[in-house]
Amino acid sequence: MASSSTQLGDIEERFFECSFCLQTLKEPKTLPCLHRYCRECLKKIIAEKKDAFNCPLCDEKCDVPPEGVDGFKTDFFIKNVLEFCQLENTYKEDNVKRCRGCKEVKNVICYCFKCRDFLCQQCYQFHLDNDMVEEHRPHLLDLQTVNVRSLTLEKLTSLTEDPRCAVHVKRPAEMCCETCGNTPICVACVFGDHKGHMTHEVRNLAKSEGEKMKAMMTTLDKCKDKLYELPKRVAKVRRALEETVEEQLENARIKHKKASEKVLGKAEEEKQVLEKQRNAIIMRNKEECKQVRKEMEEEMKKLKEKYDKILQGKEQSCEREVKKVDTQTGIADEKSSAKVEKYNRKLQGYEEKVRASKVDNEDKISKVADHTTHTINRYENLTATAQTVQASHDEWTEAQCLPAITAAGEVLIEEARKEYSDLESLSETGVRESVMFIEQVRITDSHESVVDIEGIERGCLVNGITSSGDGNIIITGWAQGGKTHITVINRKGGVIRQNQIQGAVGSPYPPVRYCHSLSQHITATVCQTNQVGLYDNRDGGYVSKNIKDMHITWPNDATCVTTDPLNNIYVGGYHREVLVLDDQLNYLRTIKLPEIIHWAGDIAVHDNHLIVCDYGGNRSYAVTMQGEEAQVVYQLTKPDGGLYPLSVCIDSNQYIYMLWYGSGERILTQYSQDGRQLLTTRKVDNDSWSITVIGTEEGEQLLVATLNSRKIYTSGLLKE
Repeated sequence: MASSSTQLGDIEERFFECSFCLQTLKEPKTLPCLHRYCRECLKKIIAEKKDAFNCPLCDEKCDVPPEGVDGFKTDFFIKNVLEFCQLENTYKEDNVKRCRGCKEVKNVICYCFKCRDFLCQQCYQFHLDNDMVEEHRPHLLDLQTVNVRSLTLEKLTSLTEDPRCAVHVKRPAEMCCETCGNTPICVACVFGDHKGHMTHEVRNLAKSEGEKMKAMMTTLDKCKDKLYELPKRVAKVRRALEETVEEQLENARIKHKKASEKVLGKAEEEKQVLEKQRNAIIMRNKEECKQVRKEMEEEMKKLKEKYDKILQGKEQSCEREVKKVDTQTGIADEKSSAKVEKYNRKLQGYEEKVRASKVDNEDKISKVADHTTHTINRYENLTATAQTVQASHDEWTEAQCLPAITAAGEVLIEEARKEYSDLESLSETGVRESVMFIEQVRITDSHESVVDIEGIERGCLVNGITSSGDGNIIITGWAQGGKTHITVINRKGGVIRQNQIQGAVGSPYPPVRYCHSLSQHITATVCQTNQVGLYDNRDGGYVSKNIKDMHITWPNDATCVTTDPLNNIYVGGYHREVLVLDDQLNYLRTIKLPEIIHWAGDIAVHDNHLIVCDYGGNRSYAVTMQGEEAQVVYQLTKPDGGLYPLSVCIDSNQYIYMLWYGSGERILTQYSQDGRQLLTTRKVDNDSWSITVIGTEEGEQLLVATLNSRKIYTSGLLKE
């Protein structure tokens, strides 16, 4: 911290430098972030801006005053310091100048800050002896006895003239008008132009603002270590990302090599077995032919023609069998080659996704790094400015400068307190490699278990189900008394905790609630009465927002919710619009579904597509997720019967599962990884309403929840 003994020579020259033109400041103007620019430079910066612009040095947003560049505060303190530095440079060049008093060109030995000009020896003595200029004496600087560069800020401030009234420029300012930005005014203005404004004595105002800034600097200093530690964390995360990506790619290549070698080895074994069969057939045929020839020799010539025909038939039979074996060998080669080629395509696609995720993560890391650099620059600029102003020990300077420093500090404290809790997660790409070498996932033929959900009031419904990262299950739905419930249960059906939330008063829709896992401990949930929220599975904490408060067009009819690997939240309803929010419930954009779709009964993210259960049109589609207008990619095959798609979920291997409803029955279907082939169809409990996938130590399992009877059916998902 600078003190009253701080010398001008101790202040870095860049403190007086314009950050735009990189020259010494001229008519310095100060922004809210405390960075200074020449008046003309600032005028160029805001020339094409209407309402606001970003500071070129720290990227802080600044509003443009109605008066334009003149609306920004002039830094009179820095202006005085610059004037003194200019005085020093001028005196160094030549001490023969025109005297302010006698107007003669001679040696000057003094500078009067009241006259704002140089004085010769005679006029200097006149200032000291004559009472007519008595008020000039405190503002005299003897250039023969003082070392300009060792002059302290306090001494400089005592030499400069106190501000004058902004209206009556010939009168000294005695008060400050807080209403007008601490503008210096005289006593007459208190009862004139500034009547009714908040006015203060400069001493009291300087003391008050000094205490505020001292408290702010104490708080800001507490954040200093964490702020300077953040660049190290960013560098560490960058290194971790590089190591993780390289390790992921290497592991994938090793698995690819092993799987390919296994397929080729198995194919070679099959070829050897088939070759043995071929040789055995040939050898058997030779023996048979030998026997035929022997019999033919023993028979009479009249039988020769008969045995010739038999021999011909045997040879033809041999050819057919050998050709059949050769065909099987070719088919085996084609299958193995096709599998290896499929693995190659999957590896190529996986590498592209990993690299794309790396680029995205590096972009996010760079944004954190850039924001941190800007914040540190603002911190260093603020502390340097605060130290310089305090070192002046001038009440007018403190009254005019400290409020802006304190305001900028409060904003900076909020920036410095940011935790960046998800920064370390950027060292992971989030791209799954488990599906690369999986050929088929099959649902077990029968349910592995059926559990009753215990501890839920009779009459409560189960409208939605999802799983958490700790192996528990979250169910949501309608509850009695116009409420909804969010319930965490274990895999045996026991209730761990439950929250009941009041529905919207006066809403025409029942308070039905749906859910989908967002992260290991957080569940995204929507209520049909226009509410979207985040639920903490560990302690029952719940935060929510009203969708209409986001200033978008949206009726009270949310029907489903899902999330994507980037932790974005998607909300669908009784129309063709899907809202996209971030993991803090901030609105990002709206996706408009194709006109062929009536409304979304349920949705799920599958690869880069959105699977939509069109309950209104009893069809299901995969649509694009990029941009505002979604396009149909393909339609999922519908099972036989007049069925409606009710619920959908995706396993970790990208197989799609869908629950269909109609004609008094429920049908569960399984689709291929590309969604274009219907693999499995089976009947389930007629009260089934929602489905999800849960990861266990034994592997993934498919959960089917009933609406009224509150049962959960579990089936295994077997990898083949």
